[in-house]
Amino acid sequence: MKRIIYLAVIAAAGMVLASCQPEVLHGGSAAAGIDNNAVQSAFKIDGQFADAACTQPRADGNFIKYHTEPAVTVQVSNLKNGAKVILATGATGVFNITPKRGSDTNQPFHVEAINQDASIVGFDSSVNVFVPGELDPELKLLLGDGVKSWGWHYTDGATCWGNAGNTGAGANFTWNTVDGKWWGPDTPDGLMDQLQHAKGGVATGAEANGAYMTFDEDGNITSFKPDGTQIAKSTYSIKNYDPSRSSGWEIGKLVTSEAAVLFPFSINEGGIEVTEFDLMYLDENYMSLVYTKGNGAGSWGEITFWMFQNKSGYNDALNGGSQRSWTWNSNGNAFWGNAGSTGAGANFTAGVVDGQWWGVTSTEEFLGQLSHAPGGVATGAEDTDAYMVFDVNGTVTSYAADGSKIASSDYEVSDFDEKRSSGWQLGKLTAPGILFPYSINTSGASPANFSIMYIDADNLTLVDDKSDVGGWGEITFWLFKAKH
Repeated sequence: MKRIIYLAVIAAAGMVLASCQPEVLHGGSAAAGIDNNAVQSAFKIDGQFADAACTQPRADGNFIKYHTEPAVTVQVSNLKNGAKVILATGATGVFNITPKRGSDTNQPFHVEAINQDASIVGFDSSVNVFVPGELDPELKLLLGDGVKSWGWHYTDGATCWGNAGNTGAGANFTWNTVDGKWWGPDTPDGLMDQLQHAKGGVATGAEANGAYMTFDEDGNITSFKPDGTQIAKSTYSIKNYDPSRSSGWEIGKLVTSEAAVLFPFSINEGGIEVTEFDLMYLDENYMSLVYTKGNGAGSWGEITFWMFQNKSGYNDALNGGSQRSWTWNSNGNAFWGNAGSTGAGANFTAGVVDGQWWGVTSTEEFLGQLSHAPGGVATGAEDTDAYMVFDVNGTVTSYAADGSKIASSDYEVSDFDEKRSSGWQLGKLTAPGILFPYSINTSGASPANFSIMYIDADNLTLVDDKSDVGGWGEITFWLFKAKH
């Protein structure tokens, strides 16, 4: 009986539905579209300014303030290296055009809007802006003469990547110190044991001592494996640079459009890629970054840090923008001696001389080699605590351990080629004023030029190749380290 009633109810319901006519609801019609001319007529430039807040008017200012009338949401863009870069979006706003040195003062930009039917309309225009004759201070540090490579920093107490507590004391970050540091691998190679922090748990090649990244004046950052294979590429900018650190924490922000910094992963967050970093320390040779994960200053909440050093800016490495001291790299190394010329320049790495035969490892051993100095006379350069100072004005002066002057000369770097296209040296250093500038087994002769075999923020290796490259003939080597 219940079954019959149930079927009857369903049948009745079906009759009701079948008898209803659908009601058509009329919506609004699409707004009338605008054309290219309408966008151009609506776009108004209010002025140019020297600052982002638009408080300092300037006829060729790099910050351009605009509005649209009637109001139209527009996107302002230009091209950088053939790629579209969005400068601003909105009915009103400010966009920045700061071309690199040597560019045309008349800079193009493009304005476009989208209609409700998805059609895009717009126009091209241009504006006269200030072209800097010098890099901004922060870019001078980051780029040197316009392009510089940075590798992992993991010596002298530094740790390439790891975690720390947010102390809030930004000024305590130094060239080799992360304030509140908890942990980090001993070397970048140790990152291979930390792939649980990487996206997908997959190695990229950044987990290696020789990995590096290059910043250029066009606003590109590119990261590489030690063999030069590209890992990632993006654009970058430094924002809100404030070397006085008025916030008490960072001195600025390093922002990348895509994840391109070496091993750009926040610790203990399952592969989260970081594209905005707090810039904690930056000079000509060292850079430290932090991602706070939202943990406030002074909270001691976990943060991630990255530490890098100058890998290719030879002038910055030598003189640090002012004066920089170098001493013998005597930490268990043979720091002056001879080797066979293998012809394999790339095998010269930090503290490593390819084809090494013999060398002195202490002051006492060096003093036993005065037959290689003119007249067999000691100058004080044979002490492991002797040092030399490279000055930005182009002079190098060597000193004994007690600070007494040994020698001074002009110096010059020539034919520097980071890619080592010759297969042997990176460049030539003319500097007769360096420590113990005498070639082995040549009766006190000093080379006219030293081949630069390796240089970074911490290490300098020189060679007198005696014009015999690759034949296993005898060469002389000098190993130096930065004196902090």
